[in-house]
Amino acid sequence: MTFGALTALLVLVAVLAVPLAPHDPYAQDLAQALRPPGPDHWAGTDRLGRDLFSRVLVGAQTSLFWTLLLVAVVSCAGTAVGVACAWRPGRLDSLAMRVSDVFLAFPGLVFALAVAAVLGGGMHNAVLALALISWPKYARIARGLALTQRSALYVRAARMAGCTEAQVIARHVLPNIAGPVLVTAVLDIGTMMMELAALSFLGLGAQPPAAEWGSMMSDNRNLMQTNPWAVVAPGMAIFVAVLTFNLLGDALRDAIDPSQRTASSADDDARPGPSRGAGGLAGETGKAGAPMGGSTTGKESGMALMGKTARRWGALVAAVCLVGALGLAGCGQTGSQAGQSAGGASDPQDKKVVYGTTSYGVAMDDAGLNPHSAYSGWSCVRYGVGETLFRFSDDMRPEPWLATGYEFLDDTRCRITLRTDVKFSSGRALDAQAVKECLEALVANHDRAPGELNIQSIEAEGNQLTITTSKPTPALVNYLCDPYAAIIDMQAGVSADQNVSGTGPYVATEVSDTQITLKANAAYRDGAPKVGTVVVRSITDFDTLANALQSGEVNAASGIQFANYPLFRNDGYRIEQRQSNRVFFAQLNHASPIMADPAVRAAVARGIDRQGFVDALLQGNGAVADGPFSQNLPFGGKAVTAPAYDPDEAMRLLEEAGWVDEDGDGVREKDGQRLTLRWLTYPGRAELPLLAESAQATLRKIGFDVQVNSTASHIELRKKPDAWDVYASTLVTAPTGDPAYFFRAFALDKASKNFGGYHSDALEAQAAQLQAAFDPAERAALGTRMAQTLLDDNGYVFAAHSSLGMVCQAGVTGLVPHPCDYYELSADLDISK
Repeated sequence: MTFGALTALLVLVAVLAVPLAPHDPYAQDLAQALRPPGPDHWAGTDRLGRDLFSRVLVGAQTSLFWTLLLVAVVSCAGTAVGVACAWRPGRLDSLAMRVSDVFLAFPGLVFALAVAAVLGGGMHNAVLALALISWPKYARIARGLALTQRSALYVRAARMAGCTEAQVIARHVLPNIAGPVLVTAVLDIGTMMMELAALSFLGLGAQPPAAEWGSMMSDNRNLMQTNPWAVVAPGMAIFVAVLTFNLLGDALRDAIDPSQRTASSADDDARPGPSRGAGGLAGETGKAGAPMGGSTTGKESGMALMGKTARRWGALVAAVCLVGALGLAGCGQTGSQAGQSAGGASDPQDKKVVYGTTSYGVAMDDAGLNPHSAYSGWSCVRYGVGETLFRFSDDMRPEPWLATGYEFLDDTRCRITLRTDVKFSSGRALDAQAVKECLEALVANHDRAPGELNIQSIEAEGNQLTITTSKPTPALVNYLCDPYAAIIDMQAGVSADQNVSGTGPYVATEVSDTQITLKANAAYRDGAPKVGTVVVRSITDFDTLANALQSGEVNAASGIQFANYPLFRNDGYRIEQRQSNRVFFAQLNHASPIMADPAVRAAVARGIDRQGFVDALLQGNGAVADGPFSQNLPFGGKAVTAPAYDPDEAMRLLEEAGWVDEDGDGVREKDGQRLTLRWLTYPGRAELPLLAESAQATLRKIGFDVQVNSTASHIELRKKPDAWDVYASTLVTAPTGDPAYFFRAFALDKASKNFGGYHSDALEAQAAQLQAAFDPAERAALGTRMAQTLLDDNGYVFAAHSSLGMVCQAGVTGLVPHPCDYYELSADLDISK
């Protein structure tokens, strides 16, 4: 059979995939990232520089093996259940069929998604999830067939000949029902392959860096418009494999049931074939009047089969062309089309801007607008609802906002003078008493504020506020720029949906974990905003965000990943970028037995290719991080020295510490313990999963087994010391323009975000000196020394500082990123046709 030969060839290629692959499918070469198909890389490369043709070949092993295993398990198990129910009708039969009814009532893939989500990622769990929902079909088929055979004459004859029930089933019944079950199983291979690929695509199947077709499409899905070969290669592999097995199933069905070979009508596939009698097939005739079944000539049968196959191929080609045309039509929407949704009314109240962002929601710990809760103050200030007493200038120096100035009366007292023309959106006038109420509530409820502000008491009189601290706090004004210090009307309170009354240009009318609706504050002191309505929409999937901007569903976006920037480098859009203080970094869990080893920490620090991460994965939109602070700060950049990427030195350190590969599997061991790193991160920032996969590959070369867990549940998991070894995240390290913020939040003993339990006596002593230093130059020098202490201890790994970018339609103005990543929506925001 032609299709049998194609299937055999496909299986043979999968078996011989490793020797056939022209390159190592897991070898990264960031210098060759996203190369188009050519002589060196027949299918191109992915964003990590891995050869796609090699990964597709090796992915055939993963995809075919697990698919065939799944089909074999469910077909055998289902058949066994069905035959048992048919042979022993009664309670067992009724129970099994009712259970199967329950499973069949659920949409198969949806049920599998739920089960896989509970069990966790991995091909084992994906197969188990699909097996649980797939066996009832085979049970029902086998039961129906077995019931027809149970009273057959040959079964009675076998019993009379002395065969046991087991022998009757094994020797006589199963061979007679195997044909339909086998055809169903072969036809199911394509379906199961697509469902396994779907689970992997959603992150519930194969895990990075495994080469599996579904996960490969997921990893590269955002490149469909800019680098389509990265998605086409695994997609075509799935297409060819599914097509091959479907055609094999059809051919096998035709071979088993000759009545299927005729082409008596255009819809003979859908029409049941004639019934079989003891002497062959019924004498039904076809169009030409020739008898069907055994009396059909070989020539007629062959021609019919050829015609039937041709129709299948024709329908398939037509379907592919239709899908391709629809895809091109969907991808071909231009910037001018996208602009249609914005509206360009002259009346500001009629103008509306929809702003998409990946940085809002529960996973980012900033849902709602209550600045006294976690990082929700960022949302309050970012989206123009709240304002702080002071704000940062473009060079990160504090300047008055709700205040007009300040004066340190001594080391522990600071007098702040407020503006007199400010009102809350509730209508209450801003005065010192209102600020006092807000700051007292902040200290009582926030996790970081008490330890940073050190507020002992607050005196309010008119428009003057006097803050007394429990100890010298030189950076008090810097901390009052933090979004948690946004001033809200505490008499108006915080609503159940976490809405507040602020002093900004916008008033929130609806607040949820995924969307905020803002209306212009007509009474805003600096004039009413230029747009009447702004909708902030959380879109956590980066491809969806880019597509939403292209289609006009959103007019501006924050969080478009750098790989999609080429889509918007045209006259229909504008890209605004600024160098930021945001760093991609990893906390090391010092409570972990492995990470407690200084040699392991030193090896990790030297085993991550930071320059490659910036050049290939950030596509040059950033700079290598030598420490926590970027080069635009006086205590950052090259002021410190970080370990360089040096795999050879990393391997030497591990060897000296006793970590050796004893069994030759590429992973080092010591005292029976494997060198396994559990890398925890989250998908809220597109670059974090890429950093994890890049580190996974480079650390593998020096003997680490890195297991990546990129999950939106990272906030809870990072609090569990036994759940991770490395926690990679990103944040603005100097949002106050002062070095103290990062250490107080992430590195000191009392730091609320020191999830890895890092401790250093030297750092604690330096922090005490920093606490008492008022001179900016002295504080900068201490900040540099403290950063170097972290690097010398290999307590943290700092990968890169990224640039901040916003992408908007050409008609959107007044939207510019700020180095501290605080200020996004302002009264200057406007939109026109």
